[in-house]
Amino acid sequence: MNEDIINLFGATTIASGVDHAVVAEDANLKSTGTEDHVVTASVDANDTTVEYHDIMTEEYEKNDTRIAMIGNVDSGKSTLIGILTNATLDDGRGAARSLVLKHRHEQENGRTSAVTVEIMGYKEGTQVYGTSRNHAHRWAEVMEKSDHSVTLIDLCGHEKYLKTTLFGLTGLMPDYCMLVVGSNMGVQVMTREHISIACALNLPMFVAVTKVDICPENILKTTRTALAKLLRAHGKMPFPVKDLAGVQTAADSLCSDRITPVFTLSSVTGQGVDLLKAFVATVRRSPARYSGVDADPEVTYERMPHIHFAIDGVFEVRGVGLVVGGTVTRGKISVGDVLYLGPDKAGAFTQVMIRSIECRRTTITEAVKGTSCTFAVRPINRKITLRKNAFRKGMVMVDGLQVPAPGKGATGEVTIPPKACREFEASVIILHHSTTIGCGYQPVIHSGVLRQAAEIVGIKGRETLKTGERAIVRFRFMYYADYLLPGSTFIFREGRAKGIGKVIQVIPLNVVTT
Repeated sequence: MNEDIINLFGATTIASGVDHAVVAEDANLKSTGTEDHVVTASVDANDTTVEYHDIMTEEYEKNDTRIAMIGNVDSGKSTLIGILTNATLDDGRGAARSLVLKHRHEQENGRTSAVTVEIMGYKEGTQVYGTSRNHAHRWAEVMEKSDHSVTLIDLCGHEKYLKTTLFGLTGLMPDYCMLVVGSNMGVQVMTREHISIACALNLPMFVAVTKVDICPENILKTTRTALAKLLRAHGKMPFPVKDLAGVQTAADSLCSDRITPVFTLSSVTGQGVDLLKAFVATVRRSPARYSGVDADPEVTYERMPHIHFAIDGVFEVRGVGLVVGGTVTRGKISVGDVLYLGPDKAGAFTQVMIRSIECRRTTITEAVKGTSCTFAVRPINRKITLRKNAFRKGMVMVDGLQVPAPGKGATGEVTIPPKACREFEASVIILHHSTTIGCGYQPVIHSGVLRQAAEIVGIKGRETLKTGERAIVRFRFMYYADYLLPGSTFIFREGRAKGIGKVIQVIPLNVVTT
């Protein structure tokens, strides 16, 4: 099934300019029964893999790395973010996580229920800390002094918040996942669930085993062995990082997704924290995720926009008006650009102009692919008023399609508005389902910022699907039209039953654009 997933994504082997890791087991470590392995670097002189500069077709954001924190509830994700972003350790009673959690009920029960974002800044490899007590001012201070930043996305670990975690993994566009495992808790059900989702989304991953200061040695050994077995079952080779030399090897090899670095640490005593901080400071986002190549022969690339901005948050700011936040996934957006915002529940788009742009509390004039930022917008039609309650998950900002002006003797070009879709076809693989699925099955689609239930209305060449099978499936959104890009990947799930798919064709919906 792993080969089917690779084929579904159309993965290309990319050379990173550094030695790829070749993993070999150390006989001495193997005899201990743990997952420890030795990693050595080698280069094939006849390697014909594609270099980064050969596939890059446009500029992308190079000075930020986005890392999503996943793992079971109470494993220490928020606490770990607290000690990474501040020059302090935890007191064992929640002092570090109180700097991260933003809702009162989260502070009371210590459990994350909403996505929280924090940043780390670096100047020539040295971490920069903010001194201001105000959160916005602290971010601005860190960004002003830094030449590189790391964005940490704190996601939920509890099962009832799984849809929020999925939204963070698909909609916030992380480059990597940090799997946090409590050494005293072991590998839990949600640990397995999060690993399977990250692997299905093809996200490179590294592991932090926390709370080793309160974990007995035999329990720690059991946790490490169970974790290694689970990672290998998903095609991941665990690589324990024990010194700074291992940090560099792990950072160089992470993009290739051949190994999974494992850090053992304590947020209270500080054991292993310096190695994790060094690794986070070293790792960079992979240009392969921003190649911009639309070349899958199975996909029908029609009406592809040059600009695509996925909206993950909407705000109303006094004195500014409506502000939309998200990530630029295609093209470059500048102040003064006119784009189409939508679709609304009727499937229509509204023309808006970009008034200003902010990225991590810093004002900028343009945003390139991979940039997470906010836009202050206003409608071109003054009779239209944009309200926060009119927005929903799945909305985007895109440019129109430029086509030659119609009519005999006409010159120039005209802009055709984008179109939403109610139905689409996709190549899917069923990752897990206890029985079979067929027409009428209604999972929830998670594709980028989009989240909506859809019904299977047709399966090409067969009547049902079961675990491990692949087919061309036609979906129909249950409630309203949404905007999908041909070639985009998605996860669909109903409870723990899930599959992964790739959109190969969208069926446009004809509506009036304002």
